[in-house]
Amino acid sequence: MIKRMIKALKNKYVYVDIDGTLAEYRFNNHVSAKDGTANGQTIEEVENHIFLHSRPLKPIIKTLKKAKKNGIWICGAIISPIELEDKVVWLDNNCKGIQFNGCFWFVPEEYWDTFLHYFNCGKNDCDIVTQYGIILKGSKNRMWDWIVSHNFHKLEETVFIDDVLPYLKHAEEKGVAAYHISSFIEY
Repeated sequence: MIKRMIKALKNKYVYVDIDGTLAEYRFNNHVSAKDGTANGQTIEEVENHIFLHSRPLKPIIKTLKKAKKNGIWICGAIISPIELEDKVVWLDNNCKGIQFNGCFWFVPEEYWDTFLHYFNCGKNDCDIVTQYGIILKGSKNRMWDWIVSHNFHKLEETVFIDDVLPYLKHAEEKGVAAYHISSFIEY
């Protein structure tokens, strides 16, 4: 367990990615399929519940359990309602002992209509509030503006943990303390 990271999370609002951060980013012996989605898996793999078999990355999960944070939210990309439900089940099975305050899910534009239809929403909706959390059209970069516009809390009191550098850089530009998954690895 990395004491430095436990200290960095103390009294912070923590947002943590799921793919490649809480769960291994490798599917059926690949990280990206030629005919895959924006998230690396094929549609057939998603429909066959591949995410349920993702290996949990225990150092991060253990650190999140130990940290005395103000709250913790999941933020992850999804392309189908099946993947959304599978990720919720995966979190329940692999993150026991972590009380999540909620989830932010991000849907690429090309898959957005599927979610509008599934949740019976209007064509112009750009966010959907569900029992699974808030679903936003677009990338994780939208989350920070949503948090500010909904008066969630100050971004300066926030930590973001992810494995994708462009998202981490954007978060830092917004005033969020950003940490790459490599910060949680002990040497």
